[in-house]
Amino acid sequence: TANNDDSIMAVRGRIVSVEDHGCIVDLGGIASGRQAFLKFENVDGEYDVDDEDSDDEDNDAMDTDGAATKRILHPGRIYDFCILPSSATQSILQVSLPTLETLTKLRASPSMAPTISSLQPGMLAEVQVEAHAKNGMCVSFMKGVYRGALDEDHLGGHRGVDEGKKKHLDKESGDPTMWWKNVFKGKLAKFTARIIAVDTSTKIVRFSINHHILALNGEYAAFPHSVGTIIKNAQVIRVDAGIGALLALPGSEDAEEQHSEELRKLDKELSNNLFSNSDYRAATKVSTAYVHISKSMDNPDADSKKGKQTKNNNNRTPDALFARHFSINTRVKALRILATSNLIDGIASCATAKSIVDAHVLTHADIVPGKIYKDVPVVQLLDSGGVLVDLGIGTKGIIPATHLFDKASHGSLDAGGDLTISGYRQKIRQQKYKVGNKITVRCLTVDPAARQCVLTAKKTLLTNDIDDPIVEYPVAQDRVAAGFLSKVDDTGLTVTFYNNVHGRVTSRSLAAELGVEDPRQNYNVGDAIAARVLSCERRRN
Repeated sequence: TANNDDSIMAVRGRIVSVEDHGCIVDLGGIASGRQAFLKFENVDGEYDVDDEDSDDEDNDAMDTDGAATKRILHPGRIYDFCILPSSATQSILQVSLPTLETLTKLRASPSMAPTISSLQPGMLAEVQVEAHAKNGMCVSFMKGVYRGALDEDHLGGHRGVDEGKKKHLDKESGDPTMWWKNVFKGKLAKFTARIIAVDTSTKIVRFSINHHILALNGEYAAFPHSVGTIIKNAQVIRVDAGIGALLALPGSEDAEEQHSEELRKLDKELSNNLFSNSDYRAATKVSTAYVHISKSMDNPDADSKKGKQTKNNNNRTPDALFARHFSINTRVKALRILATSNLIDGIASCATAKSIVDAHVLTHADIVPGKIYKDVPVVQLLDSGGVLVDLGIGTKGIIPATHLFDKASHGSLDAGGDLTISGYRQKIRQQKYKVGNKITVRCLTVDPAARQCVLTAKKTLLTNDIDDPIVEYPVAQDRVAAGFLSKVDDTGLTVTFYNNVHGRVTSRSLAAELGVEDPRQNYNVGDAIAARVLSCERRRN
């Protein structure tokens, strides 16, 4: 029960119903069976009222930019409320709905002495460091009543890239020095942290002082490198045996600090004063990426000389081999960012295996229509006459039979031909597109949702319009570009470029300019040709 202003605390609740003067709120077990009521006058900032049940998640309660915006009050909405001062005799708790700026400063007061079950993720609490552990710190809070921990990844920073290999090694154990041991001591051993996890059965409470979590602002968790970026000369700063390694990225300490002033201001408002320590300031500028053992290196057992399949946990890298190549302070030649969606820890996912680092693309979403991809391995010759290639780590693309050569096989589908590959072309196909051969291809179309990609190996398309392919409407008048014929009939030709951009050549213009009386006698589906754009008008069909 709250009795004074110092005891105001933030709790998470769900709006049950909207009444004439406010909303009934369910606070779960923290209210000990008592109902909570939110008066409209206790809502900070702008809001809209919707008294109908709705599961529509299209209207976000908060904009992702972290700034306060108009909130919607309707049944089912979940917000962080503040319990207002009340007496034990009142059957209904009074709550308020604070702004995000207010929430970032609210903390659980020791005078309330809540039970372990009433602690909720998102609460701020003042903690005291009791011990420095190898993987973080042990802390106490609520005047020593409860104990919790801060994981190494939630201390607000990481150890950066070292110039000397032995600079951070402990003489006795050989483990890296715990940089936080030199920061969180003395006056800095007491600070404000935010609860991120509570396990009532084991009485485990986890805290974080990562900037985006303290500020409740996802913008501060933005990773400086985009997915697919290749970064060289990173350094191993932590090894999790049999699992993976944490890498510090070079140059990240000099990255632009667009939120530095806001973070320093928040640090002072919470009275943490951690930015007064030079080691902590340096640690906050370090960006990190984690490589899982399965993506750390290409397993040599996967290509045995006699074609034997070695049973090794699905070609998993042996632990001993991983430990030898990823010891503390080892430099990694190159890594590739795979994901930056871990917003809680603020650590990117990466791969260091050469096959992944050198891959043209990671997923079908990375494939660009009109782009040329070189040294692409052939993985299968299809019965239909086409060729299947691998653009990178399992991202497949298909080259139809009509796109293996500049000129299509004799006969056209529209003219009744069967496009059967001739004996000579079949021989060339077996030699040039042998499984394992590396070829140059160009993307015609890609559908990331269906994970389908159509490619071409036509020499004309590979050597023309390299820097400026036609991939979208409109197209400049009098533009001359290379394309291929996707349809041939008595009315004319359909010329296709990239990304499903089509053009039409009428039989009348063919007869007037080239003397072609019947297009079906002179052209085949699949032929590569050059065409000049006379006019451009996008049509639905």
